[in-house]
Amino acid sequence: DDSGPFLRIQSGASGSAIAFDVGQGVLEKLAGKHAVFDIIARAEDGKDTQISVDCNFGELGDCGRKRYAVGQQKNEYLFDVKFPDKHPGAAGTIAVNSDFDKQGKAVNVYEIRVSIEP
Repeated sequence: DDSGPFLRIQSGASGSAIAFDVGQGVLEKLAGKHAVFDIIARAEDGKDTQISVDCNFGELGDCGRKRYAVGQQKNEYLFDVKFPDKHPGAAGTIAVNSDFDKQGKAVNVYEIRVSIEP
């Protein structure tokens, strides 16, 4: 089902990423754990795209750059991070570039969630 609220993001010709905040409290719960992030998204109608994802979790590191092909159907784009057992010190960000090819394509982001792996 592609209905429901979403945020349409568009990086534009500059290729600037759109940053989503990850609160310090969330990072404190993830410290020392193995977490899986799940971005639920789909491409704008008729315009498949490739997104790139970068993370900055401050003292807890990053997620490396990820690339995904995003099509017309709402789908899950997963990546995992093993966090060091440290105090994060600040909030972090997940930055999404909606069009790796810099053609101004948009992506509808329905949800970004995280779960802790056992």
